[in-house]
Amino acid sequence: MAIPESQLETWSHQGAVTSASAIYQRIRDALQADTTLSVRNFDVFLQGSYRNSTNIRGDSDVDVVVRLNETYMPDYSLLDVYTKGIVEGHSSPATYTLADFRRDVSSAIRRAFPNHNITEGGKSIKIPRTTNNIPADVVPCLEYRLYYKTQSGAVDHASGIWLRDVQRNHEVTSFPTQSYENGVAKHGRTSNWYKPTVRIFKNARGWMEDNGLIRSGTASSHAIECLLYNVPDQQFGSRCGSTFVNVVNWLSSADLTNFVCQNGIQRLFSDGRWTEANARAFIAGLIQMWNQWR
Repeated sequence: MAIPESQLETWSHQGAVTSASAIYQRIRDALQADTTLSVRNFDVFLQGSYRNSTNIRGDSDVDVVVRLNETYMPDYSLLDVYTKGIVEGHSSPATYTLADFRRDVSSAIRRAFPNHNITEGGKSIKIPRTTNNIPADVVPCLEYRLYYKTQSGAVDHASGIWLRDVQRNHEVTSFPTQSYENGVAKHGRTSNWYKPTVRIFKNARGWMEDNGLIRSGTASSHAIECLLYNVPDQQFGSRCGSTFVNVVNWLSSADLTNFVCQNGIQRLFSDGRWTEANARAFIAGLIQMWNQWR
Protein backbone atom coordinates (compact mmCIF):
# COMPACT_ATOMS: atom_id res chain seq x y z
CA MET A 1 0.00 0.00 0.00
CA ALA A 2 1.38 3.43 -0.96
CA ILE A 3 2.07 6.15 1.57
CA PRO A 4 -0.99 8.48 1.58
CA GLU A 5 -0.61 11.85 -0.08
CA SER A 6 -1.77 13.47 3.16
CA GLN A 7 1.12 11.91 5.09
CA LEU A 8 3.70 13.05 2.56
CA GLU A 9 2.17 16.52 2.53
CA THR A 10 2.49 16.69 6.32
CA TRP A 11 6.12 15.57 6.07
CA SER A 12 6.83 18.30 3.52
CA HIS A 13 6.12 21.15 5.94
CA GLN A 14 8.94 23.25 7.36
CA GLY A 15 9.55 23.21 11.10
CA ALA A 16 9.50 26.26 13.35
CA VAL A 17 12.12 28.94 12.72
CA THR A 18 11.39 31.61 15.35
CA SER A 19 13.46 30.01 18.10
CA ALA A 20 16.36 29.35 15.73
CA SER A 21 16.34 32.93 14.54
CA ALA A 22 16.30 34.21 18.13
CA ILE A 23 19.33 32.21 19.30
CA TYR A 24 21.24 33.05 16.13
CA GLN A 25 20.63 36.77 16.61
CA ARG A 26 21.68 36.56 20.23
CA ILE A 27 24.94 34.75 19.34
CA ARG A 28 25.75 37.08 16.46
CA ASP A 29 25.09 40.23 18.50
CA ALA A 30 27.21 38.94 21.39
CA LEU A 31 30.19 38.10 19.19
CA GLN A 32 30.06 41.36 17.28
CA ALA A 33 29.86 43.37 20.51
CA ASP A 34 32.65 41.49 22.29
CA THR A 35 35.64 43.76 22.97
CA THR A 36 38.25 41.04 22.43
CA LEU A 37 36.82 40.08 19.04
CA SER A 38 36.10 43.65 17.93
CA VAL A 39 39.58 43.99 16.38
CA ARG A 40 39.14 40.82 14.32
CA ASN A 41 37.72 40.43 10.81
CA PHE A 42 35.11 37.67 10.95
CA ASP A 43 31.66 36.75 9.66
CA VAL A 44 28.79 35.08 11.52
CA PHE A 45 26.16 33.11 9.60
CA LEU A 46 23.86 30.12 9.80
CA GLN A 47 24.59 26.88 8.01
CA GLY A 48 22.66 23.65 7.62
CA SER A 49 18.93 23.02 7.56
CA TYR A 50 17.87 26.28 9.22
CA ARG A 51 19.73 28.37 6.66
CA ASN A 52 18.59 26.15 3.80
CA SER A 53 14.91 26.13 4.94
CA THR A 54 14.93 22.32 5.04
CA ASN A 55 14.44 22.02 8.80
CA ILE A 56 11.63 19.79 9.96
CA ARG A 57 9.60 19.54 13.14
CA GLY A 58 11.86 18.19 15.86
CA ASP A 59 15.07 19.68 14.45
CA SER A 60 16.74 21.52 17.29
CA ASP A 61 20.47 22.29 17.17
CA VAL A 62 21.25 25.47 15.29
CA ASP A 63 24.64 25.59 13.53
CA VAL A 64 26.21 29.06 13.71
CA VAL A 65 29.45 29.50 11.78
CA VAL A 66 31.99 32.09 12.97
CA ARG A 67 34.54 32.40 10.16
CA LEU A 68 37.80 34.27 10.63
CA ASN A 69 38.69 36.06 7.39
CA GLU A 70 42.09 37.57 8.21
CA THR A 71 43.68 34.09 8.44
CA TYR A 72 42.91 31.48 5.80
CA MET A 73 43.76 27.91 4.89
CA PRO A 74 44.96 27.68 1.27
CA ASP A 75 44.55 24.68 -1.04
CA TYR A 76 46.81 24.80 -4.10
CA SER A 77 46.11 21.24 -5.28
CA LEU A 78 44.47 22.38 -8.54
CA LEU A 79 47.42 24.60 -9.55
CA ASP A 80 50.61 23.68 -11.35
CA VAL A 81 53.89 24.07 -9.48
CA TYR A 82 54.82 27.36 -11.16
CA THR A 83 51.47 29.05 -10.50
CA LYS A 84 51.38 27.70 -6.95
CA GLY A 85 54.74 29.35 -6.28
CA ILE A 86 53.50 32.71 -7.53
CA VAL A 87 50.34 32.59 -5.39
CA GLU A 88 52.22 31.41 -2.32
CA GLY A 89 54.66 34.28 -2.77
CA HIS A 90 51.88 36.78 -2.13
CA SER A 91 50.96 35.27 1.26
CA SER A 92 52.59 35.54 4.66
CA PRO A 93 52.53 33.34 7.80
CA ALA A 94 49.55 33.82 10.10
CA THR A 95 50.06 35.41 13.49
CA TYR A 96 46.53 34.72 14.75
CA THR A 97 45.60 31.06 14.46
CA LEU A 98 42.41 29.03 14.58
CA ALA A 99 43.29 27.95 18.12
CA ASP A 100 43.56 31.61 19.13
CA PHE A 101 40.26 32.42 17.47
CA ARG A 102 38.43 29.47 18.99
CA ARG A 103 39.71 30.46 22.44
CA ASP A 104 38.43 34.02 22.00
CA VAL A 105 35.07 32.93 20.57
CA SER A 106 34.60 30.45 23.42
CA SER A 107 35.36 33.14 25.99
CA ALA A 108 32.92 35.53 24.31
CA ILE A 109 30.15 32.91 24.32
CA ARG A 110 30.73 32.15 27.99
CA ARG A 111 30.52 35.85 28.84
CA ALA A 112 27.32 36.23 26.81
CA PHE A 113 25.66 33.11 28.28
CA PRO A 114 26.88 33.19 31.92
CA ASN A 115 24.19 30.90 33.34
CA HIS A 116 24.51 28.20 30.69
CA ASN A 117 26.56 25.02 30.91
CA ILE A 118 28.74 25.78 27.89
CA THR A 119 30.78 22.78 26.71
CA GLU A 120 33.50 22.21 24.11
CA GLY A 121 32.85 19.75 21.28
CA GLY A 122 35.31 18.59 18.68
CA LYS A 123 34.16 21.11 16.09
CA SER A 124 32.02 23.54 18.06
CA ILE A 125 31.22 25.37 21.26
CA LYS A 126 27.91 24.01 22.50
CA ILE A 127 25.15 26.10 24.03
CA PRO A 128 22.61 23.77 25.70
CA ARG A 129 18.85 23.97 25.62
CA THR A 130 17.25 26.04 28.36
CA THR A 131 13.76 27.36 28.98
CA ASN A 132 14.75 30.46 26.99
CA ASN A 133 16.58 29.00 23.99
CA ILE A 134 17.05 25.93 21.80
CA PRO A 135 20.55 24.40 21.65
CA ALA A 136 23.17 25.81 19.32
CA ASP A 137 26.58 24.76 18.02
CA VAL A 138 28.94 27.69 17.47
CA VAL A 139 31.60 26.68 14.93
CA PRO A 140 34.81 28.76 14.87
CA CYS A 141 36.69 28.27 11.61
CA LEU A 142 39.01 29.86 9.08
CA GLU A 143 38.29 30.87 5.53
CA TYR A 144 39.26 28.06 3.17
CA ARG A 145 40.57 29.03 -0.27
CA LEU A 146 40.55 26.46 -3.05
CA TYR A 147 42.68 28.04 -5.77
CA TYR A 148 42.12 27.25 -9.46
CA LYS A 149 42.80 28.63 -12.89
CA THR A 150 39.92 30.14 -14.85
CA GLN A 151 39.43 29.55 -18.58
CA SER A 152 41.22 32.82 -19.26
CA GLY A 153 44.25 31.63 -17.30
CA ALA A 154 43.73 33.91 -14.31
CA VAL A 155 43.89 32.53 -10.78
CA ASP A 156 40.77 32.63 -8.61
CA HIS A 157 39.58 30.75 -5.55
CA ALA A 158 36.41 29.22 -4.15
CA SER A 159 35.84 30.38 -0.58
CA GLY A 160 34.70 27.92 2.06
CA ILE A 161 35.38 27.11 5.69
CA TRP A 162 38.11 25.04 7.35
CA LEU A 163 38.48 23.77 10.88
CA ARG A 164 40.07 20.97 12.84
CA ASP A 165 38.01 18.56 14.91
CA VAL A 166 40.05 18.74 18.11
CA GLN A 167 38.57 15.51 19.49
CA ARG A 168 39.07 13.34 16.41
CA ASN A 169 42.12 15.26 15.20
CA HIS A 170 41.09 15.61 11.57
CA GLU A 171 40.39 18.48 9.22
CA VAL A 172 36.90 19.47 8.09
CA THR A 173 36.31 21.48 4.93
CA SER A 174 33.00 22.64 3.51
CA PHE A 175 31.46 25.30 1.29
CA PRO A 176 28.24 26.47 3.00
CA THR A 177 27.67 29.55 0.81
CA GLN A 178 27.82 27.54 -2.42
CA SER A 179 25.59 24.88 -0.86
CA TYR A 180 22.98 27.47 0.06
CA GLU A 181 23.08 29.15 -3.36
CA ASN A 182 22.84 25.83 -5.24
CA GLY A 183 19.90 24.74 -3.09
CA VAL A 184 18.06 27.99 -3.81
CA ALA A 185 18.74 27.60 -7.54
CA LYS A 186 17.51 23.99 -7.62
CA HIS A 187 14.43 24.94 -5.63
CA GLY A 188 13.61 27.52 -8.30
CA ARG A 189 14.30 25.13 -11.20
CA THR A 190 11.92 22.55 -9.69
CA SER A 191 9.07 25.07 -9.30
CA ASN A 192 9.68 25.16 -5.53
CA TRP A 193 9.44 21.38 -5.05
CA TYR A 194 13.03 20.68 -4.04
CA LYS A 195 13.05 21.85 -0.41
CA PRO A 196 9.66 20.31 0.53
CA THR A 197 10.92 17.05 -0.98
CA VAL A 198 14.07 17.18 1.13
CA ARG A 199 11.87 17.62 4.20
CA ILE A 200 9.74 14.61 3.16
CA PHE A 201 12.83 12.43 2.93
CA LYS A 202 14.20 13.70 6.26
CA ASN A 203 10.92 12.84 7.97
CA ALA A 204 10.90 9.48 6.21
CA ARG A 205 14.36 8.85 7.64
CA GLY A 206 13.00 9.36 11.16
CA TRP A 207 10.07 7.02 10.50
CA MET A 208 12.36 4.32 9.12
CA GLU A 209 14.67 4.57 12.13
CA ASP A 210 11.72 4.33 14.54
CA ASN A 211 10.36 1.28 12.71
CA GLY A 212 13.64 -0.58 12.28
CA LEU A 213 14.01 -0.26 8.50
CA ILE A 214 17.38 1.48 8.79
CA ARG A 215 19.90 1.93 11.58
CA SER A 216 20.15 5.26 13.35
CA GLY A 217 22.93 7.27 11.71
CA THR A 218 22.52 5.68 8.27
CA ALA A 219 21.84 9.05 6.64
CA SER A 220 22.43 12.50 8.15
CA SER A 221 20.30 15.47 7.16
CA HIS A 222 23.24 16.85 5.17
CA ALA A 223 23.64 13.52 3.37
CA ILE A 224 19.96 13.38 2.43
CA GLU A 225 20.01 16.92 1.06
CA CYS A 226 23.12 16.20 -1.02
CA LEU A 227 21.67 12.90 -2.28
CA LEU A 228 18.54 14.60 -3.57
CA TYR A 229 20.55 17.45 -5.07
CA ASN A 230 21.89 14.94 -7.60
CA VAL A 231 18.42 13.88 -8.74
CA PRO A 232 17.47 15.50 -12.10
CA ASP A 233 15.14 18.47 -11.79
CA GLN A 234 12.41 16.86 -13.90
CA GLN A 235 11.82 14.19 -11.25
CA PHE A 236 10.36 16.83 -8.90
CA GLY A 237 6.88 18.33 -9.09
CA SER A 238 3.15 17.75 -9.56
CA ARG A 239 2.30 15.91 -6.32
CA CYS A 240 4.14 14.69 -3.22
CA GLY A 241 3.43 11.03 -3.99
CA SER A 242 4.56 11.12 -7.60
CA THR A 243 7.65 13.13 -6.67
CA PHE A 244 8.56 10.62 -3.96
CA VAL A 245 8.18 7.68 -6.35
CA ASN A 246 10.05 9.39 -9.18
CA VAL A 247 12.96 10.36 -6.94
CA VAL A 248 13.27 6.95 -5.29
CA ASN A 249 12.99 5.08 -8.60
CA TRP A 250 15.67 7.27 -10.16
CA LEU A 251 17.99 6.83 -7.18
CA SER A 252 17.51 3.07 -7.05
CA SER A 253 18.93 2.65 -10.54
CA ALA A 254 21.47 5.49 -10.50
CA ASP A 255 25.24 5.14 -10.34
CA LEU A 256 26.06 6.99 -7.11
CA THR A 257 29.83 6.96 -7.60
CA ASN A 258 30.28 10.49 -8.87
CA PHE A 259 27.53 12.18 -6.85
CA VAL A 260 28.50 15.62 -5.55
CA CYS A 261 27.62 17.51 -2.40
CA GLN A 262 25.08 20.31 -2.75
CA ASN A 263 27.98 22.76 -2.86
CA GLY A 264 28.87 21.32 -6.27
CA ILE A 265 32.57 21.20 -5.36
CA GLN A 266 33.12 18.14 -3.17
CA ARG A 267 32.31 14.52 -3.95
CA LEU A 268 29.57 13.12 -1.73
CA PHE A 269 31.43 9.95 -0.75
CA SER A 270 35.04 11.14 -0.98
CA ASP A 271 35.85 12.02 2.63
CA GLY A 272 34.45 8.93 4.37
CA ARG A 273 31.75 10.78 6.28
CA TRP A 274 29.11 8.93 4.23
CA THR A 275 29.40 5.75 2.19
CA GLU A 276 27.67 4.40 -0.89
CA ALA A 277 26.64 1.38 1.19
CA ASN A 278 24.76 3.60 3.64
CA ALA A 279 23.19 5.52 0.77
CA ARG A 280 21.99 2.23 -0.77
CA ALA A 281 20.63 1.13 2.62
CA PHE A 282 18.73 4.41 2.90
CA ILE A 283 17.24 4.01 -0.60
CA ALA A 284 16.30 0.36 0.06
CA GLY A 285 14.57 1.44 3.27
CA LEU A 286 12.53 4.02 1.37
CA ILE A 287 11.35 1.36 -1.08
CA GLN A 288 10.46 -1.03 1.73
CA MET A 289 8.58 1.70 3.60
CA TRP A 290 6.54 2.57 0.51
CA ASN A 291 5.68 -1.05 -0.29
CA GLN A 292 4.80 -2.06 3.27
CA TRP A 293 2.95 1.07 4.43
CA ARG A 294 -0.16 0.31 6.44
